[in-house]
Amino acid sequence: MRRNWTLQDMGCLLGVSALAAFLPVAIIGRPLHQSNADPTMDHALVGWTCLAIYAMAALTNFHLSFIRPWIHSRWGEGEYKFVSGIPVAHSLFLLVAIVALPSSVIAGILMLLLLGLDTGAAHWVAITAAFEFRSKGL
Repeated sequence: MRRNWTLQDMGCLLGVSALAAFLPVAIIGRPLHQSNADPTMDHALVGWTCLAIYAMAALTNFHLSFIRPWIHSRWGEGEYKFVSGIPVAHSLFLLVAIVALPSSVIAGILMLLLLGLDTGAAHWVAITAAFEFRSKGL
């Protein structure tokens, strides 16, 4: 069945793709825009809290996408029931963490690692939509 893409679909894909491109660039460029940031404890606490919330969502998405199906294929009996992960909205916690955390190589590496593992993040949505768009056309 051929799916017709509306202008709203294209706008949503464009917005998600922009967020998908912005997050890794913002993580890598953190030291540049935070050179004169206020490194108070309040900002760091908010940043680490938001990063922890994002980490829980990212690891949940990874578990539901890769680990749970693998476990079921090994030891599961009966039909496998797919469970959806947490959608793109949790990426806002990562965005707050990028802004609030003081510049740190460890935090940057952790953010990039979690972003790569997160199958519900904007880049996975953009990739999935692009494949659907490419395979089904306008």
